[in-house]
Amino acid sequence: MRFKNLFQKFLSNTRGNVAIFTVLTMIPLCIAAGGILDVSELVSTKEATQNALDAAALYASASTSSDPVVLQTLTTNAFNVNINGTAGKDSVIQSFSYDASKKEISVVAGGTYQPAFAKIIGISQMPYVATTKTTRQADGTLEVALVLDNTWSMSASLDGTSSKISVLKTAAQNLISTIMTTANAGNVKIAVVPYADYVNVGTGNRGSSWLSVPADYSVTTAGTPAVPGGPITCVTISTKTTTTCTGGTTETYIASYTDGVPNYATRTVGQTCTTKTVSVTPYQSCTQSPAPKAAVAPKTTNYTWYGCVLNLVQGRGAIQLPDPASPYVGTLDTSQKCLNPITPLTTSSSVANAAISSLVVNIGSYKPDTYIPGGLVWGVNVLSPGAPFTDGAAYDPKNKMPRKAIVLMTDGANTEYLLATGKLSTGTTAQLAKTYADQLAICNYAKSKNIEIYTIGFGVTDATSLSTLQSCATDASHYFDASSSAALLAAFTTIAGKLENVRISS
Repeated sequence: MRFKNLFQKFLSNTRGNVAIFTVLTMIPLCIAAGGILDVSELVSTKEATQNALDAAALYASASTSSDPVVLQTLTTNAFNVNINGTAGKDSVIQSFSYDASKKEISVVAGGTYQPAFAKIIGISQMPYVATTKTTRQADGTLEVALVLDNTWSMSASLDGTSSKISVLKTAAQNLISTIMTTANAGNVKIAVVPYADYVNVGTGNRGSSWLSVPADYSVTTAGTPAVPGGPITCVTISTKTTTTCTGGTTETYIASYTDGVPNYATRTVGQTCTTKTVSVTPYQSCTQSPAPKAAVAPKTTNYTWYGCVLNLVQGRGAIQLPDPASPYVGTLDTSQKCLNPITPLTTSSSVANAAISSLVVNIGSYKPDTYIPGGLVWGVNVLSPGAPFTDGAAYDPKNKMPRKAIVLMTDGANTEYLLATGKLSTGTTAQLAKTYADQLAICNYAKSKNIEIYTIGFGVTDATSLSTLQSCATDASHYFDASSSAALLAAFTTIAGKLENVRISS
């Protein structure tokens, strides 16, 4: 009304017509200029809100939590930090939702802009909103090799709960369920590489160009006939010597070790013993020399390939790095001397989980020691696009299409070293130094291909083993010293979160 009265006064005043019309002309121009400024400020406010919202949703999605309340809190807190000091400082989160089946976060933020000029023409408020969605899924493709220790020492318990191999199975399957989601179907591949001393490449690969396996064969040993004994000689026995012990206690002691696991026995200590000779009723004691021998039937021993391969050896006795030009050599034996076979890269979570479930730490009396370089070589081999396995995509210099990663887990130190024949033998400290050098060489080769390496020491106390694991890892954030079962589960959960890339979906 005030503007209307002023305008009428201008019209009724006939003096200074030029000034009047000049003012009338300037008014809409000023309003238009102010409107442009208001729109510009509104756009800046909305852009600041959108940027802060995107960053907050990504931050929440990158967490390992699946609790909607936790995710909403993370999003809100991050948004408030991001928006502070920007043009959208008065913006607030208006709605939040989390779809667990899709692992999708949806958020809306907004506010009301108070215009400086548009209110002259009756526009007192300008509402605005920003929306975003984030999903946990592979940004590109992902290939992961789980290189897992299943030596005999994994049969023990670290902290009085389940055996270490049982804890490992739970941890590895948790990782699989996290990264092999419905949303990621076809984009994520996992290989399982069990290792102990020798690696099992799977009998189904017999005949492959990258493998040389001799034919199975049998050896028959001829039987022998019965042999009668020699003359019999008898003597008369009229005394005997007896020993009597009293007191003492029974103690348990470590008789030997198998892959670092103690083998216990018992003995009695602190006894008092006396020996005496007493008379007995005379009797005859007879011996036959030579003793008679029973007939021995012919015996056939079968030598079969169970999937076990030797390590390839290069110059100066070092282990051959992955992607070799020469074929690997399969070994024949009378019983299986390597454990579970490798499961090549697969997009099937059921196949990967079955491979983890079937892990064993011994077959009969075969209780293997530890040789980490052998497992690492095959971890790289399953990711490599070339033979021996060809399921891996070509290397991407940016390690994104695909992103390749190795998760190496061990529960102890190397105990074996490589012979020139490709076989292994229990090593001294000096000989095991060569094993650790080979381990580092393989890690460096993988890094040269831009493969990420995560390393986990599960209850490892050996300083050399731990320092080598640290050096093998891509960086400090890729190394985990898991001193308990709970720590191993947490390490695999953290790794799964890092592998589970997040991207803006809309």
